[in-house]
Amino acid sequence: MLAVYKREIKAFFNSMAGWLFLAVNLFFSGWYFRYYGMTLGYPYIAYICSSITIIIIFSMPFLTMRSISEEMRLKTDQLLFTSPVPVWKVVFGKYLALVTVFFIPVFVIGLYPFILSIYGKVPFGENYITLFGYLLFGCACLAIGVLLSSVTENQIIAAVLTFFTLLLGVMIPGICSLISESGNALTKILDMFNLTSQMDNYFFIGIISIPGIIYYLSIIALALFLTVCIISKRRWSLSTKGILANISAAGLFTAVFTIVIVINIIVNHLEPSSMYIDVTYNSIYSLTEETEKMLEEVDQKVTLYYWVDNDSIDTTIEQTLTDIDSASKNVTLKYVSPTENPYFYTEYCDEIPAQNSIFVVTDNNSRVINYYDCYVMTYEYEYNYESGHYVVTDYKVTGYDGEGRIMAAIQYVCENYIPQIYCITGHDEFELGPELLTELEKSNINIQYINLLTYDEIPEDAACIFLLGALNDYSKEEADMISDYLEKGGNAVFIIAYSDNDDQSNLYGLLEPYNIMVEPGLVMEQGTSYYNAQPFYLLPDILENELTNNVYTYARTKYIYMPYAKGLTITEDYGDVNITTLLQTTASAYLLTDVTDLNKEVAETKRFILGAYIEKNRTESLSRVLVFSSEYFLYDNINDAVSGNNYELFMNGLAKLTGTDIVSVIPVKNYSTDYNQIIIDSTAVYVFSWIMVGIIPVALVIAGLTMWIIRRKK
Repeated sequence: MLAVYKREIKAFFNSMAGWLFLAVNLFFSGWYFRYYGMTLGYPYIAYICSSITIIIIFSMPFLTMRSISEEMRLKTDQLLFTSPVPVWKVVFGKYLALVTVFFIPVFVIGLYPFILSIYGKVPFGENYITLFGYLLFGCACLAIGVLLSSVTENQIIAAVLTFFTLLLGVMIPGICSLISESGNALTKILDMFNLTSQMDNYFFIGIISIPGIIYYLSIIALALFLTVCIISKRRWSLSTKGILANISAAGLFTAVFTIVIVINIIVNHLEPSSMYIDVTYNSIYSLTEETEKMLEEVDQKVTLYYWVDNDSIDTTIEQTLTDIDSASKNVTLKYVSPTENPYFYTEYCDEIPAQNSIFVVTDNNSRVINYYDCYVMTYEYEYNYESGHYVVTDYKVTGYDGEGRIMAAIQYVCENYIPQIYCITGHDEFELGPELLTELEKSNINIQYINLLTYDEIPEDAACIFLLGALNDYSKEEADMISDYLEKGGNAVFIIAYSDNDDQSNLYGLLEPYNIMVEPGLVMEQGTSYYNAQPFYLLPDILENELTNNVYTYARTKYIYMPYAKGLTITEDYGDVNITTLLQTTASAYLLTDVTDLNKEVAETKRFILGAYIEKNRTESLSRVLVFSSEYFLYDNINDAVSGNNYELFMNGLAKLTGTDIVSVIPVKNYSTDYNQIIIDSTAVYVFSWIMVGIIPVALVIAGLTMWIIRRKK
């Protein structure tokens, strides 16, 4: 078998076939990686593998067509009939050679997640399960190609048969939908020949499917076994007359085929929890590792009361509660029927909650999780001209947040201190987005919006105040109220917004005691420290310190995204001020005061601060301030564009500001395909594109031509 394997490998790379197969597959995989991975920033190679499936359908027949057909055409197959080597070893040796050639582009695709991880977070588990499923699919296609190559000595016919067989296997879902949209006995039979269902439905979304593995191994085993039977039949026909050979081969194949079908049926009817393994990065189908660690640290007795009747149980929430109950000895799950105990809720809340709601209770504290908060909804709106308002026309559930809500509630009832934060309103401030609000809520931080016109002073229970990108200046009375609060050792988050009105002396004056001046105009960058060819879409330098631990990298592979930022500079020393710079521009940055003239000649370049944490000894105690110079810094879509780095830095600063440990937040488990977009600068995209789409495929073609010319000269 080893000799056959070496002979086949040598044959592939002594001709154009192997080199051309590699060149074509690496060209298209590189092209789709450039598009999905580097341009769009998708960290999932499932997009790439799905896109190049059709390339496999076209290219693989030209790889497999010669495996047996060429032996038959050259009459060297006669050696198979007289060789002392068993036929199955010859077939398996040829098949392993094909798998080796196919594995080379698969290995290269396996490097893509490492390249993407340089620039952002990549779910390695999901990516390599995707690649494993893609490899199994490819190996099954190779086995089918070997089988069809054994039925004819014409290589072209073998290639055409393989192509149409693989194409039919990919088109089965469409064919089944044409036969019956709801499904019937015929579609169930046809679905057994669907080559991509296990790959698309499980491996490509990060689930290890045991039935899928057995399905692809079954195809490989049956195809190779039938190939051995076909070749062996020819050997037997040389010495055996009559129908004995046919009966023996048919009977043996029928027995093996039946055994394989029975195994697949049994596996598909086993308990699903043992047949499918969740390896998604946010553990969509199981408890996250973060939850398990948090449950290990719970040192109080916590009771989870599940408010539901037996006929209304939400199985997803019940599974989460059961898993949490099993994972911690200090957490106990109890069922409470609203029908049997209709007034149970009155001890913990004023209004009756929906069924499937959860009461998280300790001896001293409690929190109610409303059922509808456990799911993320996406709504579609339509403008109603009669009412003059937008109305909801449709909605769908896009994510499950039950685990995150329950764990946040457990941490809440076990905590002794919950920070209260007040957001100042009344000056065209922006509102915190739903993603950030959810993160703050699940971090057990209370948020309240207040207008200072209705207050005499900042409330005494304020752990911090938010000044969220005011477009209009504060009144002197409001500024004095905030200044008094800070003078007493208060803490504040300043989000400075760019606006046409730079006359905000009262607001900017609040930062002067902290040695920070807000410069007029919009910060523009030069060089490569901006995104999408827009010099005001800033990707600032991240300075290494305690607050940037999770977002700073020496090789600058993580980004903070700050469009439309104001420039901050350090002024004269007011004394007892300690400034920790978090974000800054390059020394080539400059201010644009007239945004209508982007081509205005640069007058002066300098380095500006875009984010800082400041401590100042005030009259009564230490006052802490966190300042960022762009309101877009806290927009949900801007944060998503840099894989959550903006919120990571903000939450680190907020924890330092309030003197508390921000609790871990379990992310929403999205039902739709979810990704954190990776931002890669144009230079890196250009370099990698040339290497993967240009240099490597061309080099492979040149190598193949060279080998072909050398052999021709011999």
